[in-house]
Amino acid sequence: MDCREFCDKHVAFVDDTLAGIELVRMQRHIAECESCAKQNAKVRRALLIFRNLPLIEPSADFSQRLEARLRRECQSEELFANTQRNLRRGAIAATLASAAMLGYIATILYRSDSPRDLVMPPVVASLPEPDLTPITTSTPAIVTSVSAGLTIWPAALFAEQVPTRFAHSKLELANYTH
Repeated sequence: MDCREFCDKHVAFVDDTLAGIELVRMQRHIAECESCAKQNAKVRRALLIFRNLPLIEPSADFSQRLEARLRRECQSEELFANTQRNLRRGAIAATLASAAMLGYIATILYRSDSPRDLVMPPVVASLPEPDLTPITTSTPAIVTSVSAGLTIWPAALFAEQVPTRFAHSKLELANYTH
């Protein structure tokens, strides 16, 4: 007998339900195999401990409390079943509504009386004319100073764009008289 066969028949061996020849083969294997003998001893000790445990006495109202809890659980299972049923109905309704919407979209898109090709009028794009200032068109020296990083270039552009009005009215009149 090998260890696998011993393990397969061990429950019947412990319960003493094996035939005589099998019982002898199991006992001979325990005598020969140390690991199976240790496993057999562990199982038999555990069973001995379990059989010697004191009996548990339930309280007097245990059966009434158990029945009440079982009724509550059955009610919650019925509620769960109803919820599942309602979810299935909702899923079916959503599927039918989606199918109806897809059918509607398909009929709108592929109607024979509507034109299939959408023709748009041509669009002509043009660039606006650049706004040239006297500084950018006057001297090439100022224009070339941009790449050199001189600080005069932004100040010159800003000075061109400043309105010619002054804060004081006398200065404003003097500006217009020139």
